[in-house]
Amino acid sequence: MGYKLPKSLRSELRTPIGQLFTGSGKYPAKRVVKFIEENNSILSISIGDFCTRSLLDIKFYPDVVIYDGKTKRHSTLSLDLNFYHKFETVNPPEWILFQAKKVIENAINFNTVNNSRVAVRIDGEEDLLIIPTITLAPLGATIIYGQPPMVNTEEGIVAVVISPSLKNMMQKLLEKFEFHEEWANGNNNP
Repeated sequence: MGYKLPKSLRSELRTPIGQLFTGSGKYPAKRVVKFIEENNSILSISIGDFCTRSLLDIKFYPDVVIYDGKTKRHSTLSLDLNFYHKFETVNPPEWILFQAKKVIENAINFNTVNNSRVAVRIDGEEDLLIIPTITLAPLGATIIYGQPPMVNTEEGIVAVVISPSLKNMMQKLLEKFEFHEEWANGNNNP
């Protein structure tokens, strides 16, 4: 069971949700950490391999990491997540599966209850999981994700603090997706 991204929403999802930090080297990651500190974030959740790697490289360890082991959908990028409790799930490209959403919810709860860092490895793609993560994260948490270069947007790292209005906006966005009772494992068709 899950939601499939309709073609009509693709352009809408290219706009960063939050503050975009650009620049070269470690600058964007350092600005994200400063953003987290300035906002007194209660929890940090990093989504995506490249932005997570950027944070780890400056010795900032997000509370929850959601990654798929790839960057730009092809290249593998190794992450040193030895000190993280591990969860795994499946989420194909262009989908938000209920099972992936549940695993993310469990990871956030595990972190909160056990005060232990959690890494969720996605077999498939994690890009769209930003949406349910925002709906599941507690108020005051910061979501961090990578922004690929677009026509009107530079490449960088986006950070956004969870608020009631942001949760509401993401819930309304999710309602625009195509709901499917089934997802056939092994292909992208319901």
